[in-house]
Amino acid sequence: MAVSIPTKATINVVSTTSDYSAKSNLKESPGSFLTQATQLVFDDIRRFQTSSQGYFTQAELDDFKYHAFEGNVLWFMDELVGIESDWKKNASPGIKDNTAYGYVQFTEDSVETAVNRYINHLERFNERRGKRDWSPYGVPLGYFVTPFFVSNLKKKIDDGTYNHKDDLDALTYDQQLALAFVHLHSKKSKDSNFRLLSFGNRTAATVIYTRNHHTNPDQSTLNRLVGFFTVHYKTAQQTDIRLKDVLPGALLADSILKELKTSRFAGIIQSIKARFGW
Repeated sequence: MAVSIPTKATINVVSTTSDYSAKSNLKESPGSFLTQATQLVFDDIRRFQTSSQGYFTQAELDDFKYHAFEGNVLWFMDELVGIESDWKKNASPGIKDNTAYGYVQFTEDSVETAVNRYINHLERFNERRGKRDWSPYGVPLGYFVTPFFVSNLKKKIDDGTYNHKDDLDALTYDQQLALAFVHLHSKKSKDSNFRLLSFGNRTAATVIYTRNHHTNPDQSTLNRLVGFFTVHYKTAQQTDIRLKDVLPGALLADSILKELKTSRFAGIIQSIKARFGW
C-alpha cells in the first residue's frame, strides 16, 4: 500500500513597517471580502481539479489546504500592493495614456475584466452548493450573494458611467484586494502555482505576479521585484520555564509543601518532591 506524505506548509508572515518603511502609507486592513475572494479561487481550483480535466494527483489535492492558502494569500497580496503602489491608495504612474491607478494599479480595461471574472467565480461557487468536498468557513448556507461593490461596478461599466479614479477611490483596501486576487485566476493561470502558493512558495508567488497580474512586465517592474515576495522572519523570545512556575495548581502545591516542610511530616517531603519533580 502506498502512503502519501503531506508537503510541509509554511504560512509567510505579512510585512510591517520594519520590513518596508513605505508601508506606513497604509491605513486600512484586509478583511471579509479578501476572505471571500480566497474562498472563490480555492473552490474553483478544487472544482476543476476534481473534474475529468483536472491534472492534480490525489496526493496534491489532499495537500492543498485552505487555511494555509488563506494565510499565504494575505502575504502575497500585501507584497503585490507594495510593489505596485507602495501601499498608496491614490498611486498613479503619471504617464500619459497609462490608466493604472490605486493600490493594485488597476487599468480601466482590467477593472471590467476583474468584475466579470469575480461574478463568474461567484456563479460557479454557488452552483456547487451542497456538492463541494470542503466546508468554507463562515458560509453556512453554501452560497454567496454578489457583493454590492461588485454589482455597482458592473452596473456603471455596463451603462457607461464608470469613472476610473472616483470609483476606485470609493473602494476600500479590502475590496480592491478581493477584486485583484480573483482577477489573477483565469484560464491563462496555472492552478499548480496557486497550490504552491499555499505552501508559501516564493517562486510561485513571483510567477503569479509576473504572468497573471502583468501579462508583459517591463524592466522597471521586474526591477521592483527585488526585495519583495520576501519571507519576513519574526524571532520569538525563548524562555526556560518550568511548569511549576506557571500552573496555578502547581503554585498551590508548592506552597503547601513549603508549609509541610516545617511540620512533623518533614521527613517524607523530600521523597515526595523528588518523585513529582519539585
